[in-house]
Amino acid sequence: MKTISITPGENNVGAYINGVNLNEIDKDLINQVKDTLNKYGVIFIKKQNLNSSAYQTFAKSIGKLVEYPRLKGLRDFPYINVLERRPTDKSLAFGGSWLHQDTSYLERDRPRYTMLLGIEIPKGQGNTIFSSGFNAYRNLPKEIKEKIKNAKGVFSSAGPISKTRIELEKRTGIQSAKVMKAEHPIVQEVNGQKSLYVSPGHLIEIKNVNNDDSNKIKNYLIDHVSKDEFIFSYEWSKGDLVLWDNLSVMHKASEIRNCKRIMHRITIK
Repeated sequence: MKTISITPGENNVGAYINGVNLNEIDKDLINQVKDTLNKYGVIFIKKQNLNSSAYQTFAKSIGKLVEYPRLKGLRDFPYINVLERRPTDKSLAFGGSWLHQDTSYLERDRPRYTMLLGIEIPKGQGNTIFSSGFNAYRNLPKEIKEKIKNAKGVFSSAGPISKTRIELEKRTGIQSAKVMKAEHPIVQEVNGQKSLYVSPGHLIEIKNVNNDDSNKIKNYLIDHVSKDEFIFSYEWSKGDLVLWDNLSVMHKASEIRNCKRIMHRITIK
């Protein structure tokens, strides 16, 4: 069995998996990929020459694919959604401005993983910003850990990030039927590691803490996960594949202006 080579990302956020070709996958490779994903929360695999079929095949080796109704899919690959930024776009990038965990406002059947493939990449723009829930939890003061050990967050599709969703719906002609809300524990566990599940773009309230502390703790945690020491700004190249676990990593898009950028996204349970 060939052992994969790992290089941690900046601030120990995520890890690069080096020297692999995802056109040639086997069970051993997939198991090592999954182990690395569980340990680091997000993995970066540079410059893969994947067509849509190979991209989808790799995604299926990670879990069950999910259709994402707010994004357009490829004609022959409906699970592969197209994220396109055009030079004429003036609005915020989809998923921009607020760190978040995808679809935290779903009570059940939250997709676990999100994967992006760089198709057309503008030079010097369009980094994806990641924050490690593992690192953020580890560095909390003991008294805060104690206060939030049984806390639940209330997450809403009408949270601060909703302005980018509304812009996207205008473009696609799809309108959400209703506001979706869900409650989830603020502290999640992935293979023995505890992670902060805060999703600042969706979090509207924290329950199961002292009422006087609720709003204060919410604001504290949002500020905490946004600290530079827990952040890695990932610079894309064409063909890069990035896969993250929404239980342990938050992300957001950075600003893109006056250029074209195309990413292919797959959502996985």
